[in-house]
Amino acid sequence: MPKKKSEDSAPGNRVKLRGLGQMYRREAGGNWHVSFSVNGQQFRETTHTDKYNDAVAFLKKRIGQIEKGEFTSTKTDRVMVADILRDVIEDYRVKGRDWLRTAGPIIEKYLIPAFRSMRVANLNVSHLRKYVSDQLAAGMSNASVNRHISILRRAYNLGTVSGKVNAANVPHFKEVALEENNVREGFWTHEEYVRFRDALPEDERAVFIFGYWTGCRFSEVTMLRWEQVDLEGRMVKLRKGTTKNKRPRLIPLGNAGLGDLHDMLVAQKTRHDALCPESPWVFFRRGSITPGRASARRGNRVMDIRKAYLAARTATGIQHLFHDLRRTGVRNLVRAGVPESVAMRISGHLTRSVFERYNIVDEADLHDAADKLAKYVTGKAAPKESDKGEE
Repeated sequence: MPKKKSEDSAPGNRVKLRGLGQMYRREAGGNWHVSFSVNGQQFRETTHTDKYNDAVAFLKKRIGQIEKGEFTSTKTDRVMVADILRDVIEDYRVKGRDWLRTAGPIIEKYLIPAFRSMRVANLNVSHLRKYVSDQLAAGMSNASVNRHISILRRAYNLGTVSGKVNAANVPHFKEVALEENNVREGFWTHEEYVRFRDALPEDERAVFIFGYWTGCRFSEVTMLRWEQVDLEGRMVKLRKGTTKNKRPRLIPLGNAGLGDLHDMLVAQKTRHDALCPESPWVFFRRGSITPGRASARRGNRVMDIRKAYLAARTATGIQHLFHDLRRTGVRNLVRAGVPESVAMRISGHLTRSVFERYNIVDEADLHDAADKLAKYVTGKAAPKESDKGEE
């Protein structure tokens, strides 16, 4: 290994370093460049410094990356953070991810402006901490900041796969993760469901009904096509690519007249056939009803119900979130006596630990348990058959 030299005693404009490669500069006093070989392929790049010892350290770092299998190309050092962030948008677009509507504005409004002039190789935890601090100071919640950082982490992961990012340059994103107050405790009572349902317009009401009775995620509901609905067999088939865990699953509809689900889909099919039979979407926009003129929106997929949802919250005073329907659906399945394994297949939860995060005990459950205990202790509960035998 080369001995450390003072800058004054550094050799001429070209130096061979045993076991490392070569260093050279195009003119005296200029920046040092390095030359090294990887699997027979020659690489050359600038060290961005005219200091001999700093240039040697740069070359040693490169050789260390090669030995660990972390080196991909010298070009990765020139890739900008904005480039790999735009790759995330393109990745979501190509894969048809519904989350593009959320991720796109975050990337364009926040992340690209913040890291526009930064190379992927230079971003570190200090830069991430400053970004987190700035967003918190601006009033952003911990959960929202974490979503921003997760998008940035996604960009680096995609960049590593595509060869745009050197694995050694990926920051430790976990170091800036914030604690979230995301306790899942919102539930709909059936009375709240009925009031809120009746306050929604027809297009949004159908989406809400399906969410309540099935516990499906919003994106799973709105991406349903009629080819997935079997009204005669009373079953809906969620496709592999439309579920969060990428696995298909079956949603039972129940019999006609039992709840709103089956009857709603029958009514929805009648509306569809009358208004827009060519549309593939189960949940579609009716559009304007100007006589003699077809609406441009008619038959379009329902993608956003926020305006109608907020109006219904104001009208009813019920402040539950749409995602609370998922927790409610899981709880209702369990309370109805559906076996846990079957409930998990309907809800799409792969592990019991995640399933239990949705099957939360609320205050009503606790009061019910207290009543049952009191009846048992005071003898008001009917004795079990086994107890009668002992008597």
